[in-house]
Parts: sequence; C-alpha cells; structure tokens
Amino acid sequence: MTASRIVVARRNRDQEAGRRHVITVNRAFDDAGTGSLPAPLAALGEAVEVRRQPAPGGRGTEFSVRAVSGKVSAGEIRRALREARSELEIGYVLLPGGPTTRPTPLNKPLREATAHGREGGLL
Repeated sequence: MTASRIVVARRNRDQEAGRRHVITVNRAFDDAGTGSLPAPLAALGEAVEVRRQPAPGGRGTEFSVRAVSGKVSAGEIRRALREARSELEIGYVLLPGGPTTRPTPLNKPLREATAHGREGGLL
C-alpha cells in the first residue's frame, strides 16, 4: 500500500510540472498587463514562467503561471496568484483575522485551514 501511494504521488508531481495555473484580475490590461509583476509573483523568480494577456471579452487581465523547475509547488503558485490578484484589485493582500482564542487542540483544524487556505481549491 505504501509503494502504491509513492507511485501515485510521483505521477501527480510529474503531471503538475507542466501545468498552467490561470487567474483573471479585474484590472484593464493597460494597468495590470504592463510593467513589473506584482510582488507575490515576482517573489517566485526564475522558478516560474508568467504570461499576461487581455482576458476574453475585455474583462480584465489574465495571468498564467507555470513552474519551470520542481522548486516551486502548485500550492505556492496558487497562493502567489491569489495574493497578486488581491494586490492588483484592492491594493493590498487581504489576510484572514487571527484566532480570537489561544491555540488549543480543538481549534487546530481551523488554524491549519486558515494557514493553507490559499493553496488549494478553485482559482
């Protein structure tokens, strides 16, 4: 069973290597499509390839990111795209509020979900 999990994990990692992650930002291409990259995407550096183009129907700017090497995970790319969209649309990155109580075993799942929420799900 462990061997099959390792094989599946390797196969998934290989499939993720060339996958493009795309997000649409509600800013005109003239504003967001030219100039330097937003800080979250620029922080990934040479480990990713970033393409910008006008979104279909004039609905903003489309950012497409693909990992060039195995140094960046899909979760890191997804987090950077979400933070870049937030930065471009409202000017700063919205962060969830911290827990209102001290850390306990009962609120650990909520703390984990908050810490890794931007890495998964639909873009």
